[in-house]
This record gives sequence, C-alpha cells and structure tokens, in this order.
Amino acid sequence: MPTQVSKGRKSPRLDLASTHEEADITQQAIHLAKEDPESHVRVVCDDTDVFALLAYYYLSEKLQSSLTMQSPIMGRSCIDVKETARKHSAIVPELLALHALTGCDSVAATYGIGKTKAIAVARKGYTLDQLGKPLANIVEVTEQATAFMGACYGITTPTSSMTKIRQKLWAQKTGKSTAAPKLCSLPPTTEAFEQNVRRALHQVAHWYSALSGDPPTLAAVEHGWEADDTNKCLIPRNMEDGVSYAPEHILKLVRCGCTSERACSGGKCGCMGRQLPCTMFCTFCGGIACSNPFNITESATDHADIPDDSDEANDRAMDVDDEDDELFLDIRYFVHWGINLASFTRV
Repeated sequence: MPTQVSKGRKSPRLDLASTHEEADITQQAIHLAKEDPESHVRVVCDDTDVFALLAYYYLSEKLQSSLTMQSPIMGRSCIDVKETARKHSAIVPELLALHALTGCDSVAATYGIGKTKAIAVARKGYTLDQLGKPLANIVEVTEQATAFMGACYGITTPTSSMTKIRQKLWAQKTGKSTAAPKLCSLPPTTEAFEQNVRRALHQVAHWYSALSGDPPTLAAVEHGWEADDTNKCLIPRNMEDGVSYAPEHILKLVRCGCTSERACSGGKCGCMGRQLPCTMFCTFCGGIACSNPFNITESATDHADIPDDSDEANDRAMDVDDEDDELFLDIRYFVHWGINLASFTRV
C-alpha cells in the first residue's frame, strides 16, 4: 500500500523509529503536526485503521495544525481529519475500540454490523473504555463488549452473554416468519465472541501505544491467537480447547455421504456445508480420513461436557439416508450452542 506523509512547507528530515505496523504512519504524521501548529500535514493512504488512528490521536494530543488523509487512487475524496475529530469529539476517544470490535485488519467483523450502526450505538452512551487496557479484567471487558454488541443487534436489555442475545434474536426472527433465519444473521455464540474480544483487546492495546515506538508486551497466544509452527504464523482461535461445537448427540444427527476424502473439503459435503465436523456416522470418512476443516480434534472432545442422552439420536442417525438428513437437523440446538464462526466474516 503506497503511503506518504508530507508537510506543506520544507522541514528537517525526520527519522522516527517504530516497530508498529501501520502505527508508524500515525507516529510520523502526529509528530509533524505537533512540531508546527500552523503546518499542513497530508497522509497519502486509504487504510481505515490509519484513519481511525489519526482521528484518535489528533484529538487526544490536542493538535491545531491542518491534517488531511488522501487516497493514492485518483478521484477519491480527501478526508479532513482535523474537522472529523472536532465534529465527532464525543465518540473519537473510543473510536479505536469501536473500530476494532466491529472488524479491522486483525479482528473478524460480525455479519450485518457495520461502522455506522456501531457509531449510532456509541452515541447512545454505550462505552468500550475497558477494551485496550492491558491490565483490564477480561471478564469485565467481555461484559462491556457484550452490552455494546447486543445494542448493535437491537437488544438493549441487560443480557449476560452473547448466546442469550443469539436466542432472543432467534425468537424474534422466527416469530415474524415461518422460514428459519440464516445462521450468519445471528450473533456469534459466547465462546466464539470471547475470542474475538481478546483479539480486539490485543489490537487496541497496540494502537494505544502507537506514539511510543514499541508495542506492549502482550502475548498473542493469550489473546485469541494460536501459533502455527508449520507455517510460522498466527491463526485465529475459534474457541478454547475443550469446548465442543455442539452437543455430540446433535452432531450425530447430521452425516455426509461423500465418496472420497477430497469431497469432504467442498461445500457439497453435508457436514462442511453446515460448518460442522464429520463424525463416525459419515459414510466414507468416518470423521477421521477426510479434509473437512471443521473436524474436532480428539483432545477437544475428550474434555467437552457432553450430555449422555444420545441413544435415540444414535439409532435414528444410523438409519438416515444421506438425502434425508436435513429432516433431523434441529436448528434450535444450533441457536443455543452455535456454529461458532457462522456470524463472523473476514474484513
């Protein structure tokens, strides 16, 4: 992404060290703006994260100089960061937390919840002032984030978890229509949402230290990420170890009839198409020899709290034809337990 920071008139060359990604742009722009209150600083960039950082620090540093952000693509508008920060000064202090929780480069967005809706909720008094504090209690951070996202979904009554909000929305949607709503239109479950909150906290904590030159020493693997040693990278953690995607007796009501290992990796697979793991009842793979990315590892199911009432469900599952397995998919269970990534989209 082409990025350039420049002043309106000549100034001494600056060499500012920073180990932040994207935040180094903010560091340089804010330094130039503070150096000369009458200067005009222009940032040539079209990244939303950078815009949120510039607006936040322009207000927090009480700057006076002109600061604009212009896209490197010809024909796009030029944003006046100075006027934006002043006009929306009531919500700018929490803009970084709001932006991260509703989706940024490192945090998954929630289906159907955009920035406009989140800003409207912030104007109603919902706060995210704990998100981004390295020493904040994660339980309190999650409770605050739950209340905020619940309001984004239109649930304004106090609710203890995202799963309960998910159930309320399900009841509302099914009460208005006989057709089952799309799972992606429902909020994520509590287990999935907590991991997203941890990633947002990690990201915002880095943004809050953008002017320091070095990010805080927060372990990513303790904030919603897993280390992929094979590819030498971090991958998002869906849920904590030991949490099942759904009760075992419900998973067994769905099975695929794929005839090859490769078939289980495509959308035509009955299990993968519903974002479920294959199980021992699947015709070909038996839940082991296939490429379904939603398969649950043995270690995850060993510690899961699984109800011991699945005899009848097992009997039915063994007699189900592949084309009729839809009949035994009780959507109500998935509303409660959730398909934990169904409501998340990548930005």
